[in-house]
Amino acid sequence: MNNIHVFGELCTRCKGRLWCGLPKCPILESVKDYLPRIRLSSGSIYGPSPPSIFVGRFGYPNVLAGPLVTEKREALFSSTKELYGKTFGDILSRTASLIRTAKRVNVKKMKGRIVKSSQEIAMSERALDTEIWIEKLYGYGDVDDYFHPTGPRIEPRKIDVVDNPLIPRKVDMLVEERLKATTAIYELYSYGYDVDYLQRLLSSGILGRERKLVPTRWSITAVDDIISRKLLQNVREYDEIGEIEYYFNSFMGNDFHIILIPGNWEYEMIESWLKGSLYSPSTSTLGEDYEPFEGRKDYASNITGAYYAARLAVVEYLSRRRKQAKVLIYREIKPEYKIPLGVWVIRETVRNAFLKKPVKFGEIDRAIMFAENKSRVKRWSKKSKILRNMKFQKKLEDFMR
Repeated sequence: MNNIHVFGELCTRCKGRLWCGLPKCPILESVKDYLPRIRLSSGSIYGPSPPSIFVGRFGYPNVLAGPLVTEKREALFSSTKELYGKTFGDILSRTASLIRTAKRVNVKKMKGRIVKSSQEIAMSERALDTEIWIEKLYGYGDVDDYFHPTGPRIEPRKIDVVDNPLIPRKVDMLVEERLKATTAIYELYSYGYDVDYLQRLLSSGILGRERKLVPTRWSITAVDDIISRKLLQNVREYDEIGEIEYYFNSFMGNDFHIILIPGNWEYEMIESWLKGSLYSPSTSTLGEDYEPFEGRKDYASNITGAYYAARLAVVEYLSRRRKQAKVLIYREIKPEYKIPLGVWVIRETVRNAFLKKPVKFGEIDRAIMFAENKSRVKRWSKKSKILRNMKFQKKLEDFMR
């Protein structure tokens, strides 16, 4: 795969965002060979949507959008939570069996059967049988850093949702009330609705006052960010944790070293793509994003969607404990991570890390030494703003001694 990394370390920092100027990412195009091939036996498809939809971003505001449908009922999953702990092969066989229906639509006009069908599917809590007549088939599956892999894309000639959607009364009510999207999302989250469900509601354009389709990549991060920010309003008021706590979890070639440090809320994520991993040409490249107590205003452009997915998992945990802390996460991506599976991998791996008993430390140096001894890249901690601040910034009580 090394000959594909034509732009060296730029590939690690870009991660498929086309900073190279090419029309398609050569790395992501190459890994599509891992996806199982789907053969369609006729000019139409009949099967359930998990339920799931996908809204693209290229060509915005005129984007490709539509529901995902599968002919393999045994592959259905209603939430990416169900994929955690599965094997690489099982995840791909289930996600890549989802055929992506896509028609070019304007995000603001939202007219036609494809939009109506997508909204019905997005709002439903259960799988919906759907029939699609194929106008054109694009043979290969697709991969994305944010969303799970999918099967081939088809342009539909006609689409019918055969089942009646099961729409929660609370969702119906909020859609009718036309609340701000941020308010509606957090209210539904508070009622126990899954992040994946909220993401597809936002993406389908049924939430908010000025309604429009939202590209799936953007809606995933938006939901993670909206919920985190709301939870943090309370977390910043809680007492600090009493000891340094270290958590570790690994899934799909992603190692997460999570250190909670007594103090006011700060959050930082550092990641390293090891040699031979998806985006790394030869040497490990470190990326970092940070936010102080009051939060950040700009996008975390180095770590991107993984930053927000991991932050949600951490803030959920602190919120349950009614505590706050400084949070340092180091993510090490190994060669086993050979195809992007979506940011759900980050969110669920960090969530599951907190189900384990932490290792506790009295000194931060000992905690960092312990974490670095368990990681392949040494001295990654030198990139940390949190650790630098702890070492060099004086606190008010230091001047009162």
